[in-house]
Amino acid sequence: MKKLLSLLLLICLLLPVCSHAEEKLPRVSFPAKNYVGYIDYQCTIQMKVTSSGKLSNPITLELRDQNGRVWCEKSYKSGTLTFKIPLDASHEGGYDLTVWCGDTQVSSNSAYIAVTDRHRKAIQTLTTDQPYMALSFDCAYVASPTDELLALLDEMNIRATFFMTGEFVETFPEEAKKIRDAGHEIGCHSQSHPHMLEKSLDSRFYQVRHSAQVIRDMLGVNPRLFRPPFGEFDVTVSAPARAEGMEVCMWTIDSHDWESFYTAEKIYKRITKDVGPGTIILFHLDGFHSREALPDAVKYYREELGLEFVTISELVAMSDRVLPPCPYED
Repeated sequence: MKKLLSLLLLICLLLPVCSHAEEKLPRVSFPAKNYVGYIDYQCTIQMKVTSSGKLSNPITLELRDQNGRVWCEKSYKSGTLTFKIPLDASHEGGYDLTVWCGDTQVSSNSAYIAVTDRHRKAIQTLTTDQPYMALSFDCAYVASPTDELLALLDEMNIRATFFMTGEFVETFPEEAKKIRDAGHEIGCHSQSHPHMLEKSLDSRFYQVRHSAQVIRDMLGVNPRLFRPPFGEFDVTVSAPARAEGMEVCMWTIDSHDWESFYTAEKIYKRITKDVGPGTIILFHLDGFHSREALPDAVKYYREELGLEFVTISELVAMSDRVLPPCPYED
């Protein structure tokens, strides 16, 4: 009898263990690599359930970021799995998401989400009461005029902002470093200068994130400004840019130095019209005739308008704008 009681007790103790051992957690995956989320809006992610498991009771699944923060939790037993995430200002930035049950990751992959204020506008002209403006140069395909332009800017005692593509930095690393070492600001101009809105969402994220990484790795600079090629963008471009610590930066006046028929005289007329504090002028490193027009234009800005020159980030600091937090700075 004593042996029988001992056997029954052992069976009772083992039953829960065996029952738990038979439980099989579900396996899920994200249907997309990248997502865009908006502050004060709900983001919905419907997971792919690749294995529903065998559950006798509901379990709690958590959507977490790389810091362990729980964004959303869901009671799950079988069927579909959808996370509905209310986003607020604390979610601003970029995050890698995974799905967990307790200490076990049940998602077979991760997804990246960039969260931003969809109503925030890009930089175009900065409002300031201080007598400063900014010159900017886009760098994409050609580097041969670098020495000539740097010498001209040095002669005029001007620090400008140069927007570089990742391919420019990779193809012309010495010229890119010369620009950096001359004290000019480095901004990001995508990886390969495509029409961004013709690309897939994944490609848009790559164009923004990879180019910024190239600049960080090769130049040791955290770019704080992103200029979309051809000025074409929407929130699916600005969101990953801001998640990388960059604000989208357009321009006040396009010099049109990318058009060969625009003579130095025509460029001068364009870039000296309606100029004031906070103005940003767009040039190109390899622009036609802009280097010819610059000395007279700079003389006009200084002597007629009383304006001096700073980088765009310095101009931002003089305005009511604030750049997004940079995740790569302490």
